[in-house]
Amino acid sequence: MQLFTPLLAERQQSNNPVRAAIIGAGKFGGGLIVQLAQCPGMEAAVVADLDPERARAVFDSCGLADRVVIAETADAIADVVVAGGLAITGDPLLAAACEVVDVVVDATGVPEAGALHAVTAIEAGRHVVMVNVEADVTVGAALRRRADAAGVVYTLVDGDQPGCTMHMVEWARTLGFEIVAAGRGTIYFATDRDGTPDSVQERFGFSDEVMRRRTINTKMYNSFRDGTKAQVEMTALANMAGLPPDVRGMHEPSVNLEDIPQQFSLQQEGGLLTRSGVVELANSVAGDGQSMLAEPLKMGVFCVVRAEHPFIMEDLAGYGCHVGGDGHNMLLWRPYHLVAVEAPLSIACAALYNRPTGTPLPEPTADTITIAKRDLQAGETIDGGGGYTVNGVIEKADVALREGLLPLGLSTGARLTLAVSRGVAVRYADVELPADSLLRQLRREQGDSAA
Repeated sequence: MQLFTPLLAERQQSNNPVRAAIIGAGKFGGGLIVQLAQCPGMEAAVVADLDPERARAVFDSCGLADRVVIAETADAIADVVVAGGLAITGDPLLAAACEVVDVVVDATGVPEAGALHAVTAIEAGRHVVMVNVEADVTVGAALRRRADAAGVVYTLVDGDQPGCTMHMVEWARTLGFEIVAAGRGTIYFATDRDGTPDSVQERFGFSDEVMRRRTINTKMYNSFRDGTKAQVEMTALANMAGLPPDVRGMHEPSVNLEDIPQQFSLQQEGGLLTRSGVVELANSVAGDGQSMLAEPLKMGVFCVVRAEHPFIMEDLAGYGCHVGGDGHNMLLWRPYHLVAVEAPLSIACAALYNRPTGTPLPEPTADTITIAKRDLQAGETIDGGGGYTVNGVIEKADVALREGLLPLGLSTGARLTLAVSRGVAVRYADVELPADSLLRQLRREQGDSAA
């Protein structure tokens, strides 16, 4: 990453910063705006939010109020940016199609919105950084194909766990290691699966002031705790790295750090896996479902790699890697992911080097399917990930297609025509989908004829 520094310094000195358009000024988008204000040679030149005053408040917190202008036409936005200002708009499509930015970042978390913003940006010849992992796991392969055809970058974001883990996967593969398992830590209590948005503030311990100031999206935060977000993120990693889940939903054992390479080894080596080369989750909550383990991964990321040569095995173990399986499997791990703080790295990588942090393979490896959170009755409407009705769970893409399983990204607004019991996967045949949409069109373009 140090190679960015001279290029960004040059952009700073020539008054030609890498310009990003940020769509969504919530917790992630707001944090990214603030971090870009600290980065020489880059800036959040355009911000789109349905509440422009929310975006203005973020700029105000950075001492940039004197540069901010509200602009509601394409020409007005361009004029503001070219003149050295920072444009705010309530129309995200104007930001996505803006001709004076280098990179468009979608931080909305809404699959339909993310797909529309990405398509608009790609058609305008802009690089796309997709924070909206919910959109990516639904139609990321189709968006990647469109970006390739247009000669622009479509990428997941650094700082989020899929992007951070992908760095480790690429590092290991570059050095010739086999990937046994890669993934992230979770904090998943026994009661979390049934959580609803109503209990988010209590479960996370947020004050009223934090809820207001960071504009906490309770549905999104509920997806962090009911298991959905981790499943979605590992679907994104699976599709970038070509690593499927070993089983539906992954194993997600309770493990301390030293146990990870042992548990994520093949069964014949004393581990859980039926195959090597998978995505997984390492739960930091003990087997009782209530207490934390002594030395867990928490919200970090990991990669279990396999070494074959005795010298390499000796060196990895000698330099502190935890060892598992038959002595060949070693744990690489990072105890943190810094979310929006690291996200500018993806903007720089796309703008300066035309390279992604990580992009889906042209054909999906995995899918996030829709599982009933409680007994659902015919006539009910599904409210999507993080809501009151369903959880998202990872499954192999070919299995999901073969069984006609409803992708989580298409579930919002679907009306059940049949009852579905708690814990059972919802099928296309069980629902009436809302009217046709760009998201469904892209899903069919990706190879899912049932959409």
